Amino acid sequence: MARFNHTDRTLEMLTSFITNQTGFEAGPNRNLTEVDRLGPLSSVPVRGIDWLLVFSILFITGFTVYAILRADSLRWLIPGQEHEHQD
Repeated sequence: MARFNHTDRTLEMLTSFITNQTGFEAGPNRNLTEVDRLGPLSSVPVRGIDWLLVFSILFITGFTVYAILRADSLRWLIPGQEHEHQD
């Protein structure tokens, strides 16, 4: 496991890093075009709803309300509260 942590991010630096980490030499025909610089991901932010975040917030809120309403029956969630003691 390695991390490419160089401030100078050029094709030559990336090629050298991969060669040092894997031992494989890059092919001689490396051509970098302007289309390659655009990348596979869009660099323009798009407005939209993050459904995973919405579901997570609803789940946590729902579980919190349930836990508050059923506090006595949820003793199994609190370590050391497995059984009641009579003093």
